[in-house]
Amino acid sequence: MSDFSALHVALSGLQAAQLGIDTTSHNIANSATEGFTRQRVELASRFSRSLPYGQLGLGVEIVDITRARDVFLDNRFRTDAEAFSSSGVRADLLSKAERILGEPESGLSGELSALWSSFEDLAISPQDTAARQGVVSQLEATAVRVRSITDGLDALGATEAFSLATTIEDSNELLHQVADLNQAILDAGTAGGSPNDLMDQRDVLLDELSSKLGVKVIPQGDGSVRVSLNGMALVSETNVSELSFDSATFSVLHPTGVELAVGGEARGFQTFLQDDLVGLRADLDAFVVEFADNVNSVHSAGWVSSTEMGGDLFAYDPTDPAKTLSAALTDPARLATATTSGPPFPAFDGGNADALAALRTSLVAGGGTETIEGAFRAIVTDLGQATATAHSGARSQASLLSSSDRARMSTHGVSLDEEMVSMLEYQRMYEAAARVMTAIDEALDVLINRTGVVGR
Repeated sequence: MSDFSALHVALSGLQAAQLGIDTTSHNIANSATEGFTRQRVELASRFSRSLPYGQLGLGVEIVDITRARDVFLDNRFRTDAEAFSSSGVRADLLSKAERILGEPESGLSGELSALWSSFEDLAISPQDTAARQGVVSQLEATAVRVRSITDGLDALGATEAFSLATTIEDSNELLHQVADLNQAILDAGTAGGSPNDLMDQRDVLLDELSSKLGVKVIPQGDGSVRVSLNGMALVSETNVSELSFDSATFSVLHPTGVELAVGGEARGFQTFLQDDLVGLRADLDAFVVEFADNVNSVHSAGWVSSTEMGGDLFAYDPTDPAKTLSAALTDPARLATATTSGPPFPAFDGGNADALAALRTSLVAGGGTETIEGAFRAIVTDLGQATATAHSGARSQASLLSSSDRARMSTHGVSLDEEMVSMLEYQRMYEAAARVMTAIDEALDVLINRTGVVGR
């Protein structure tokens, strides 16, 4: 070897070129594989041999096959993915709540307008049986519409609470998969080299976990990763701390009992369930109380007959007004249309019915600053503004996520043009090393077979 080390030098070149071609082929084959990271052969000069006249290199050494991965770009992408998922989920849920309100085509505003119109008809013809029946029917239709909105919102809350629970279950499964890959990577690491494809699989899971929970990922020196949330470990090497979900408060808990401030999809569900939906239901309850109390108050001031004043038109449970609103009067004859009791009783007096119709424009809601319909429109407007803001935020986050994804892909994505250039470089390297080996073979042939035959 000391005399013909050039053969081993050429061999090392052939081996390095062959591995480079194989790695480039692997990159090309996986150019469309989700989460695949471009791989590169890391080469270094072999140790030198000392000669009387200097150091002689002994070829090339294959150090490792590495991934073109940037931790900073990974963290940036996962942060943007967390924010996008959170804002996107919340925007979608607010849109669903808007559709449940059904404004303006099939919402409560139409029923309220029809109720005021039925009072106007009754004021014109207080003795008309059809007009009286129209009021009674519209009272029930208005109550039914309020209850249907409330039932829709409650059903939406139950559905999305289940979705949040499912998100936590899926996240726990992902945590176990990350731990399993940690173990596989640690096992593969003992054999030397980097288990790049296993790391790619783990990174896909970590991206998904960031989108669902907003976790933080810290690479460890042994090749494993530590996954945490609010500083609390969820995955440490092969150990997993499963999350739990409180369906009453929509809280996410660490096994230690600590409530965690989650991000990603889970945060979007939490924000809607804990804040948006609760606020919307509270506003709807407050509106129903104002609406029913004002209608009841005006009707109670009127007269059914010379001896009987009007009673409540609506009834509700104060602990849950919107869900329990119902028509308290079902007998058209007991509508209090008159403003006085007589005598004699003014059977054709529609003054109180007119006062009920005047609630369409009377400033009796919002502390005397809004009409009843205006108070409901304020609820719809607030929800619409929140929805528009959420969608605008989601679009902004989508733009940021797209930018960070492009930046990350420019580093670890596979460019077929670059791979073709690499393929040609390794091909020429292989050809040159083979030519060196051929030249050495020819020199050896001269030395072995032709030396000492001069003159024969």
